[in-house]
Amino acid sequence: MQRFVLSHPYLLSSEDLSVEDVSLIFERTRFFENNSSKKDVYDDLKGYTVALAFFEPSTRTKFSFELATKRLGGECISFSTTSSSMTKGESLIDTLHTLEAMDVQIFIVRHSASGVPLLLQRNTSKIIVNAGDGRHEHPTQALLDSYTIFKHFGYLENLKVAIVGDLLHSRVARSNYLLLKKLGALVGLCGPGTLLPKFHNSWNVTVFSDIDKVIEWADAIILLRLQNERMASGLVPSVSEFAKFFGLTYERISRKPELVVLHPGPVNYGIELEYEVANLPNVLIQTQVTHGVYVRMALLSLLAKTYEFRRLR
Repeated sequence: MQRFVLSHPYLLSSEDLSVEDVSLIFERTRFFENNSSKKDVYDDLKGYTVALAFFEPSTRTKFSFELATKRLGGECISFSTTSSSMTKGESLIDTLHTLEAMDVQIFIVRHSASGVPLLLQRNTSKIIVNAGDGRHEHPTQALLDSYTIFKHFGYLENLKVAIVGDLLHSRVARSNYLLLKKLGALVGLCGPGTLLPKFHNSWNVTVFSDIDKVIEWADAIILLRLQNERMASGLVPSVSEFAKFFGLTYERISRKPELVVLHPGPVNYGIELEYEVANLPNVLIQTQVTHGVYVRMALLSLLAKTYEFRRLR
């Protein structure tokens, strides 16, 4: 019997997704990608109100969720702490319950503190989607990255994917590691020793000391930016030193022009990626952005179905 619902009526972590869930999301993503135009509006979220609760800045994630909601026929509202009663001391949970009382069913949450989406999900029966929490996870980014790689190669099993850069502070790295390993990819990590996750030895991955060795090994690379806003001083000697050993330059990628390159954005050109590299055909950064809308349409569509299925049982 074919499944039409996900394992959970929420998404807080890549660990919430089974292989079957990902297959279902990818299948729905392909449908929207192949059957949507800018004028198409579906009714998957008809009657749903989606709150974009972004407590950190965002361009790609926020706007793609907004577009996804509107293309699925849902209502979309943006929540800002500066214009809410949170400035008067209202708690996050009270704010959640206030919006619930206004019949908001889906909350897309980005927050600087790890664990906030989990906290909210424990205090509501509605749908919470983690759009990035602190240094913890960013599961929808992992979904669109995996989909982009899968679509390019046609498979993920035993594909060599390296995650390169500031791994310590990256929620994208953690979510991608969890999801790619679950889907059968071979995952490598590359970054300064001071920017490796504390427990990376238990992750069962290949660790590289510089990007040249990664290029020889990998089929695809996911580049990460230095997250200076989360970084304590002294973790890297200098930006130029980081770029020397871990930056992807035109000269380096010319040794393996078939290498596929991804980046969650925003890109710091001249640090993790040389500007001349960005326009090469196997650099899929803009493709990721395009896929982001369709993947999030697929996820919201399936979460709504799962929510209704659970509610009616």
